[in-house]
Amino acid sequence: MSHLYGESELADIARPFEEHALDALRRGDLARVRELLIEMKNGPAGLDGLFGHTLARKAAKLRRDFGEEEALAMLARIGAELMRTWTRQYRDGDERAAIADLIGIFREQYGAKLAPLAEDDDEVVLDMALCGSGGKLEKAGLPRKHPDLYAGWRDGVSSFCQICKACQHALNDAVGGDVWTTEKGADGACRATFRKTAARGEVLFTAEERRALTQTRVDRALERLDAGESDIEYLLPGQRKDWKPWHDFGVVMLQYFYAVALEKGGADYLREMLAETYEPAFHAGFPRYAAMTDDELVREIARTWNYHCADFTITEEDERFVFRLDPCGSGGRMFRGEMWRDMFHYGGPLAATMREPHDVNFNRTDAPTYCTHCAASNRAQLESALSPETPLFFVIDGRRQTRPGAACATFVYKTTANRMNLDPELFRQIGLTPPREVAR
Repeated sequence: MSHLYGESELADIARPFEEHALDALRRGDLARVRELLIEMKNGPAGLDGLFGHTLARKAAKLRRDFGEEEALAMLARIGAELMRTWTRQYRDGDERAAIADLIGIFREQYGAKLAPLAEDDDEVVLDMALCGSGGKLEKAGLPRKHPDLYAGWRDGVSSFCQICKACQHALNDAVGGDVWTTEKGADGACRATFRKTAARGEVLFTAEERRALTQTRVDRALERLDAGESDIEYLLPGQRKDWKPWHDFGVVMLQYFYAVALEKGGADYLREMLAETYEPAFHAGFPRYAAMTDDELVREIARTWNYHCADFTITEEDERFVFRLDPCGSGGRMFRGEMWRDMFHYGGPLAATMREPHDVNFNRTDAPTYCTHCAASNRAQLESALSPETPLFFVIDGRRQTRPGAACATFVYKTTANRMNLDPELFRQIGLTPPREVAR
């Protein structure tokens, strides 16, 4: 089978949009710069949507399975771990940095609409015409359409917002005061208030900072272009990882859900949680990915890994593309202890590896717990691997990343691939029988 690309072409596909935008800017092609800025703005959209839906559904599953009181207790534990580094900052009196990073999480949520900060002697206020996480789900009407997944809590707070409330309560309890509170508005709006303690009476942010802290770099670049200014080069380098505050906060949160699932019901229950709250997202995306050409598919997965904060290269084989992730932007960086704000290390609370082999951890010993969701997405694809309606667009080799410094790999199979020839080990890793063995 002939290959579609040479090495230089694959390297170009792997390049992030920001580098292409820098090339266009240096050529003076501002129209192309604007097109690429829009691509950059929309880059995290798919992953952001996946976060919002799966996290809300995980909270709802805990409520259904263990009752509301126990679910809230588990969310409280998750919130306490998520807020651990902020608790330390508040106790050390570094309120400015703590508030700025909390605002950064909301700023980097795709589709969020934030006003410039307001500040007085006592507090900093963030008004969001649309919160990009729980607010976005509410504006879409999901608590009303699917109350069992997105609503149903006695206090009327929706599933995703229960997680946010748990984080607020955890931080406030740890520092002994209401330093972070929220007030929900209509149609996904929310006001977050950060009350000063040690810094009461001080001005934490300049007027310029109060505006910049609520704008992504892409939004600032587009604003400058709209004003006829082209000196935006300083806003472009590294843009694909600007999303890291929300990305890393979200993946660490997912890890903590997996950890409490293991505590409550073991590996079988974690497998059930992933089957109900994560795999459906893959099934929902099958028609879109199945309709793509090989060229569209490899470019889409390159976009995904760029905005998944990964570093990667692409090679082409006869029947598939191989993305070498060094590291993967979520499980790989977690395994290496490279999360934003030093938020996560295996061995800490809610951060154990899985000692025993199971289909949900690629049948490995001492497997990173977070990586179980890749085993789940493999199952979503490989259990119907012979169906032409199932695109094999994101298949992970669960045995590549055996130590923190090892690279991982994603396989993107071409539309013409002979599915009977798929690597049988990929099936065995997740407890499935390879198609060639079923056919015997």
